[in-house]
Amino acid sequence: MVTTRTTIKKVKDENRKVACSKCNRKTNHKVLTCVEYYWDANGDIQGYDNYETISCLGCDEISFRLASTNSDDVDQDENGELIHPETEEIFPQRLIGRSPLDEQYHLPSKIRQIYKETHSALSSKLKILAGVGVGALIESVCLEEKAGGSNLKERINDLVKKGILTQKSADILHETRFLRNRSAHEIEAATDTELSVAFDIMENLLQTVYIIPKKADGLKKS
Repeated sequence: MVTTRTTIKKVKDENRKVACSKCNRKTNHKVLTCVEYYWDANGDIQGYDNYETISCLGCDEISFRLASTNSDDVDQDENGELIHPETEEIFPQRLIGRSPLDEQYHLPSKIRQIYKETHSALSSKLKILAGVGVGALIESVCLEEKAGGSNLKERINDLVKKGILTQKSADILHETRFLRNRSAHEIEAATDTELSVAFDIMENLLQTVYIIPKKADGLKKS
C-alpha cells in the first residue's frame, strides 16, 4: 500500500540555478511557490516530487520546475557521502543557446507551426522527431513557394531556379535532406551536433526568405 502526503511548503530566499528561456543561459531563479508530494510504499521505498513555480532574477520570466527523488536512487557527493540525487525537469522545456527566432510571426502560418514543433522537439531532446521536423521545414518552404519537382531534391533545385535560394544554400539543404531521410526512414537519431547545424541552416533560410524581407518592407513604409 502506498501512502501519500501533499504539503504546501513555505519558501523564503530559495533560489535555483536553471536555464532561462529568455536570458538563453543558466540564471538564478527565485522559488515563488512549492508543493511537495511525498509518498511511501510500505516502508520499502519513499520519495517526493517538489512542484515549484520559479521566476528568473534577471528577466522575471516565470517557469515551472519539477524536482524528484526516492530512497532507491543513491549516489556519492564530492566528499564520498551517500546522497539521494534529484532529477529535474523545467517547463516549458528549453535548450541553452537555442532560443526561438525573434519575429517568427513573419513566417507563413504552416511553416511557423512546424518550426515551433521542431524547436520544441529539439529542446526536449527528441532527436528523431527533431530530424523529421527539419525535413518537414524544408518541405513546407518548397510547398509555400510552389517549387516544382517529383521529389525533395528536385524541389530544392527549383527554388534555385526561382531565385529564392542560391546554389550554395541549396547544396547545404541537400545535406540536411539526408539527415531527414535517416530520421524518417531509417529511424536513426542524428547527433546533437548534426541537429544543431541543420537547425541553424533552417533558421537562416527562414530569416532570409521570410523574416528579413518582411522587416525590409516595414522600413520602406516608415
